[in-house]
Amino acid sequence: MNILFIDSATEACSAALWCDGEIVSDFEMTPRGHAQRLLPMAEQLMAKAGIRYPELDLIGFGRGPGSFTGVRIATACAQGIALGLDVPMVGVSSLATLAQGQMSRLIELGVIGPIHAAIDARMGEVYYAAFVSGDGGLVISAGPEQVIAPEVLLQQSDWSGGLATGTGFGRYPALTQRGDWAAIVPEALPHAQDAILLAVAVPRTEWIDPADAAPIYLRDNVATVRG
Repeated sequence: MNILFIDSATEACSAALWCDGEIVSDFEMTPRGHAQRLLPMAEQLMAKAGIRYPELDLIGFGRGPGSFTGVRIATACAQGIALGLDVPMVGVSSLATLAQGQMSRLIELGVIGPIHAAIDARMGEVYYAAFVSGDGGLVISAGPEQVIAPEVLLQQSDWSGGLATGTGFGRYPALTQRGDWAAIVPEALPHAQDAILLAVAVPRTEWIDPADAAPIYLRDNVATVRG
């Protein structure tokens, strides 16, 4: 199975290609260049792997939460590819991707606590969710995704043990000044090479029609992308 995954939910732009178990990926910091870099990046990866568009079986995308514009760009690009090829899609949470990126560190440290993932949502808030280790070294959700003020998050979360990852913790260091943390990675951003592992694990029954692909923004002004 060949899967292309693209993500631009944050300042970073990344793409990954799964070719029968082998992964090639790329990652760039492009705060204002998502629309210009995303498709060329994906095409460069396909050329490197010797894969053509008609050989793709599934298109994955970073569904958010994250930058409203960035999430829409990735969703629309992935949707356009999938519609053109008549193949299904799968969306992966940006927060789950962040958490998945720290799974190897969690195992290395022998930590049994959760991974707390937070992305700076601006407007005095963060996008937040907690995850735990599941089967096959993949993260599973330990609670709902939220857009929440840091001071409220401090009151409602159990910070005992575990690992903190994401720009939400970098923007609001007070979030990590309470509790006993195994590790803090405040500069982490979602990377398609981690997201594609989660996409591969999504059952075929949960793949979606490209026409139904939509970003998840968590705030009220959620918009649906249509082809």
